[in-house]
Amino acid sequence: MNFKGEIIAYHGWGFDRNCWKKWQEILSSNFKFKTYDRGYFGKSYTPYFDETEDIKIIFAHSFGLHLCPLETLKKADLLILFNSFAKFHPEGEKQRKRSKNALQLMINEFDNNPKTVLESFYKKCYSPFVSVNPNYDSVDWEKLRKDLELLNTSIVDINILKKVPKIYIIQSSKDRIFNPSYGQEFFNKVNQNSKYFTIEELGHTLPFTDIKSCLPIVNQALGEIDNYGTY
Repeated sequence: MNFKGEIIAYHGWGFDRNCWKKWQEILSSNFKFKTYDRGYFGKSYTPYFDETEDIKIIFAHSFGLHLCPLETLKKADLLILFNSFAKFHPEGEKQRKRSKNALQLMINEFDNNPKTVLESFYKKCYSPFVSVNPNYDSVDWEKLRKDLELLNTSIVDINILKKVPKIYIIQSSKDRIFNPSYGQEFFNKVNQNSKYFTIEELGHTLPFTDIKSCLPIVNQALGEIDNYGTY
């Protein structure tokens, strides 16, 4: 089978590679579709681009952009971001303070009741849909806790993002994890090579709970990168 390019997909905090399964089914006939796994619920896995592929694409949901190695990000021809961010806390002083306080409360509660925090997180993520909870038999609570702390400090260099030839930013209007207005701030910093889309009435798990809303935008991006058309 002749592939036209390669996609590596990165999940966000509290998820694993399985969240991309439907996307993999849709796109794997035209692309090598690889999925990163942080290892929150099992074995970790970090894929890399095949140097023989001409077109290199990254999908990233939420914190997934921060889990992508810089050497991989620098090779991307197209970056498609779903409810993602260069840094979790906003620019404005009051908003940043409020965001940091909320995250710290979450971290403090995680130390005492990690399962309760994760379940509450999923309810907010999946809203307005019913949340889906994982199998808790093999959860790496320490890694989840470590990455919550990382949210406070992790920043993706805007200058690196500006070197990516094309970026598509897709933000849902009812995101209860990351304020949609902060997504606009993100876009304003990289807009010389990016396009911004808002999908109404959906939440943080937008690419997994409503693929149909995202697929036309993704097809547009794939079509622009090398005239692939739709799937």
